[in-house]
Amino acid sequence: MDRPESPGRVATTTSTTRSTHPARSSSTRRRTPASGPRAAAATTAVALGLALTGAPAAIAAEPPDVTAADPPEVTVVADGLVGPLSLDATPRGDVVVAQSFAGLLTRLDRTGGRTDLVALPGEEVAGVSAPSAAGVLYTHSLGEGPDAVANLERVDRRGRVEVVADLAAHEQAANPDGGTLYGLRDTAQTCLDQLPEGFPGRYTGEVYSHPYATARMRGGRTAVADAGGNALLSVDVRGRVDVVAALPAQPAVLTADVAAQNGLPDCVVGQTYWFEPVPTDVETGPDGALYASLLPGGPEDPSLGARGSVVRVDPRTGAVTTVLDGLLAATGVAVGDDGTVYATELFGGRVVALAPGADAPITVLEAELPAAVEVTGGDLWVTTQALGPTGQVLRVEL
Repeated sequence: MDRPESPGRVATTTSTTRSTHPARSSSTRRRTPASGPRAAAATTAVALGLALTGAPAAIAAEPPDVTAADPPEVTVVADGLVGPLSLDATPRGDVVVAQSFAGLLTRLDRTGGRTDLVALPGEEVAGVSAPSAAGVLYTHSLGEGPDAVANLERVDRRGRVEVVADLAAHEQAANPDGGTLYGLRDTAQTCLDQLPEGFPGRYTGEVYSHPYATARMRGGRTAVADAGGNALLSVDVRGRVDVVAALPAQPAVLTADVAAQNGLPDCVVGQTYWFEPVPTDVETGPDGALYASLLPGGPEDPSLGARGSVVRVDPRTGAVTTVLDGLLAATGVAVGDDGTVYATELFGGRVVALAPGADAPITVLEAELPAAVEVTGGDLWVTTQALGPTGQVLRVEL
């Protein structure tokens, strides 16, 4: 298996774009899985170069020059990390980071020491949850299809690993987004028949699990953001999996320029294409709600504009509300004890913060390729330079 690919399946057909996740940028040119309607739809998104319009009402991220009044004090906690796409930290200052491109789960202690807790070369390790007396939770993924691995696992202090939940099996049984219609929902069949070969005009969510992030919930449960299944899940201490919410498809309108540039028939101009939401991170807020970053299907580099967002999900009802949008490749979310929502913009090169009652977010940190973010003990923890072997973990004093 190659390095971890996008959490939602994506194929790339043009020379200008990338898959829907930071695991692959336009400069890496690595193979991406390309089977099934999900891959085909993402291929479509890449080829189209769509501009998102008509997004749900929410607070749009401000330009990068809207920054906090005082520059924060930043400390490099670790460097030389290989694809640090996920991390978590304790109030004591211990950090666990997933080096996803190396298949490593690494503990960073307060003295600068490093210990690899899990080593799975050629496989994906991600979705880290804060260490506890029971151990560290993480997600483990490998391959796709009937024999794919998509697990929530735990490693204890003695290095023993157990599978907490088989999320691939749950996806096979439940397929949370199986009833969601993606693509051109309202376009006439006569128009769909004119689309180029391989262009997915309309399809429903297929069976595919790619667990990508975790967070501890109230009551001892664990929230999982399944980027392949386009859903938030909860797992109890016995490994039972329940669906919290199948996340809503994300709309984009096809313009005349887009149609002309991609050989699409005139009948699609003005039509809305509904992309898969692709959750990339999840956190539990002080209100008990779940907050998830979304990185919609198709490319999330600047070619399509800022389409990422953060949503709030009620774990009791599954109701979804958009909190923050207009993010350029939203790959991480954190929520402070005061309710402030932090989000990383991988290709925006910054971390933004939206305080309760604020009219707009501010930029709290500008950094190269920030991916994961956590807040604890009065500090913000951020992974940067996340797409290669020179990744870092930064501590930012708030």
